[in-house]
Amino acid sequence: MPLSLSILGAGAWGTALAIRAAARHPTMLWARDTDQVAAMSAERCNRRYLPEAFFPEGLQLTADFDAALA
Repeated sequence: MPLSLSILGAGAWGTALAIRAAARHPTMLWARDTDQVAAMSAERCNRRYLPEAFFPEGLQLTADFDAALA
């Protein structure tokens, strides 16, 4: 079974960890703000904290805490 990771918190540190992890493993980045998740999903970056760091394909986003832990 491949390793899958979840990062809780989409601030600068959580976003940077998620981008790095997603380069090697399927990764889920959780943010509590649904509007922020929608914006990050559309732009494929976290414009609020790391506007020049684009998300790799292996990075998924969610505002659903239970889905992030599944």
